[in-house]
Amino acid sequence: MALTQREKEILRFIKKNPMISQEELAQLMGISRSAVAGHIANLMKKGFILGRGYVVRDFKGITVIGGANIDIKGKPYSELKQHTSNPGHINIAPGGVGRNIAHNLAQLSLPVTLLSVVGNDDEGRRLLEETRQAGVNVEQIVISNTRRTGIYLAILNAIGDMDVALSGMDILEELNIQYLESKMEVIKNSEIVVFDTNIPKDSIKYIVELCYNNNIPVVAEPVSIDKAKKLIGVLDKIDYVTPNKEELESISGVKIANDEDMKKAVKYLRQKGVKNVIVTLGERGVYISSEEVEKFIEPYQAEIVDATGAGDALTAGLVYGIFNGYPLDVSAKFGLAAASLTISSPYTVNPFLNENQLKNIVKEIVK
Repeated sequence: MALTQREKEILRFIKKNPMISQEELAQLMGISRSAVAGHIANLMKKGFILGRGYVVRDFKGITVIGGANIDIKGKPYSELKQHTSNPGHINIAPGGVGRNIAHNLAQLSLPVTLLSVVGNDDEGRRLLEETRQAGVNVEQIVISNTRRTGIYLAILNAIGDMDVALSGMDILEELNIQYLESKMEVIKNSEIVVFDTNIPKDSIKYIVELCYNNNIPVVAEPVSIDKAKKLIGVLDKIDYVTPNKEELESISGVKIANDEDMKKAVKYLRQKGVKNVIVTLGERGVYISSEEVEKFIEPYQAEIVDATGAGDALTAGLVYGIFNGYPLDVSAKFGLAAASLTISSPYTVNPFLNENQLKNIVKEIVK
């Protein structure tokens, strides 16, 4: 889209000083602060500014493509009893795998843009506002006038692990190739692209081929046993994948009863073209496999308050490491550190997660 003269002037000032305030811009240009805010909003919509701190387009950030929904979680006060009503605590908050990853990345001070879809409803407006406040660029999210915002309903057990969940995510069918084509320049201007398998299979194929042709690393979050199968036909174009053991079994077709079976399944993915496999193993940590390294990494200990969102945090911590040039094993440790901070919090995204906390937990800092 073409820029107005005012927008060009503002962009020039921002490129000189990305941390310049709106008040300073208003004084330099002789216009009101509200006028500056309007011009900046237009620059974000046009894709020339990405995320917090006026990160301009010639500085490449991370694009996350995936689900954004409202999470409703219930946790009983004592042992969960089936087929009856359980007294407990109910929490309603922004969620969605892609959105959670993007939110975590923003809290880790990385420039991140979210591509997703929400409904034209109160839930959608809440998602946009709270995700924007977290520092994520949400200007590229589409608002559907035909479907309601997605809802994820989870029942946890007394120790915070999920017992059962329902996912009403039909709206993500609108995250289709036509939408992605309209965001092609945003994707091509990414340092890393992360996607979750909540989105349609054809959209996944479009994303990985576009990134492959433009030498952009791709991180795939498999989400669930059934949705993980969407990756089967595109494994040769995936740089990083983060399945748990059940999702790994679903993607590889290898029945996993022990560690040797798991390693066999990982080898299958590597032979199919996946460059880096990070298997999440819960209380055992992760198993990583690449051309350079193959090993188990133990988790960082934390009291489990609510395990929801731990996988999303792990992926975000991993991406933080990759973005900053750390090797796979150290990047995986950043992921484990982020997961430990998340499970010790009642929130799906720990509001106190930050870059310094990760570095305090992970002592290996590559020079």
